[in-house]
Amino acid sequence: MNFLQKSFVLATLFIFLKFFVRWLPSIGPLDIAAALLTAFLILHLSSGLPWHMREGSEKSPALHRFSDPETCLKILKGETYDDSLGVNQLTPEESRAIPNQRLVRAFQIDNGFTTNDHDYGRLFRRTADRKLRDITRGGWSEVGKMVQGFTSTYMERFQSQTRGHLDLIVQIVALKTVLLMFFDVNQDAMTDEVVIRISKNINLLWIQSKSQTAGNQSNDFETLQNDLKHLGLEWSTSKENPLNLLLPVYESLWRVVARCLIEVVFRPSADPEWLLLLETFRADPTSENFSKSQPGQDKVSVAFPVKEALRLYPPTRRIYRQVHLTSKKDPEVVAVDIEACHRLPHVWGEDSHRYRPARWNSVDENMRRAFMPFGGSPWICPANSNFGPMMIGLLVATFASSISAEEWELQLLLGQLPDSNSRVLDDETELDSNRQENTAWEMIKRSGLEAKK
Repeated sequence: MNFLQKSFVLATLFIFLKFFVRWLPSIGPLDIAAALLTAFLILHLSSGLPWHMREGSEKSPALHRFSDPETCLKILKGETYDDSLGVNQLTPEESRAIPNQRLVRAFQIDNGFTTNDHDYGRLFRRTADRKLRDITRGGWSEVGKMVQGFTSTYMERFQSQTRGHLDLIVQIVALKTVLLMFFDVNQDAMTDEVVIRISKNINLLWIQSKSQTAGNQSNDFETLQNDLKHLGLEWSTSKENPLNLLLPVYESLWRVVARCLIEVVFRPSADPEWLLLLETFRADPTSENFSKSQPGQDKVSVAFPVKEALRLYPPTRRIYRQVHLTSKKDPEVVAVDIEACHRLPHVWGEDSHRYRPARWNSVDENMRRAFMPFGGSPWICPANSNFGPMMIGLLVATFASSISAEEWELQLLLGQLPDSNSRVLDDETELDSNRQENTAWEMIKRSGLEAKK
């Protein structure tokens, strides 16, 4: 409803009351003028409030979406998206923090993604960097043993089943790995039931945080908090909240791992050489085995399938910034569309929507600048350089050693029930990297399918 419509409604209501309530004086031109003036003042004063003071109001900042690499990099820095419209009056920290306040409300966090405090943001980054170095200080072999232990234990139990959701399997192993690597948790309390509940509540709260009409999230967060406390993770302030680190690490991992696993194991056109490379890396997870190209026509290394998964299925599809340009009256929320940027045909080729790891054999400068799965300067995720890609590769390699397309068929389940409509994965099926509550990639044991026939 615009200004004129609201003014008309208020004025009509005022006149209606005076007409039907006997003890009110008769209506005159001054009454109508007073009603319109009152409506104007109310709307004008409310529109003058800062955006953060009008949360939940009908009006919200306009949203512009960009996929041009150079514009995306400028926005990620907190700069303008168009030089002709002036400069951004907000600090880079404010530009980044304001759109992420939904995560503060949902998860009660205070980290480098949500703060507008420059010094605290740098401290959070240094702390995360140090944590990643400590984890891999003794080499990746210990990390590999941990990942393989979780995966083999779970997959041994899973083998007795005839069907299961791929995303859920990956979430359980990825979340257990992150919890054990980054936090001092009670392993005995880390049951599948607890881990699944933590993962589901994280996903639920994340989805709800994006909705202006979402209901009360306090119960969901309380359940999440109690489960984390059950694992020995307690906190009294938002800066101590383990979700400050757990959220970005876990969310950066599992979805990319699941999509990469689908491409290298279940896609009919998948190259068997990819599995051999992954197995070599799983057996000896070193930086050399991750980046070393194998002889052959395509000269693919383990890094290539991982990079291609990060390109097609980035951990964060869109990154948001708020800008207040000097030529604009109101601030705007702008979106860096990472997913679209990673699929631009003029940058990545006409087959930009295809999963083709060999494209990384001939990467030019345009591709390098357009590749931003972990964000852009000055806030590139600490996992960007080595930890993130290698961790993804290790999880994919470990799962690939336990799952085969010969034993399992993958279907896209359209609905919540086992007998819902489904579609078998083929080379034309596009994998959606979004969170969808009513779809799931389901693994079905082929022996069970044959029995049904």
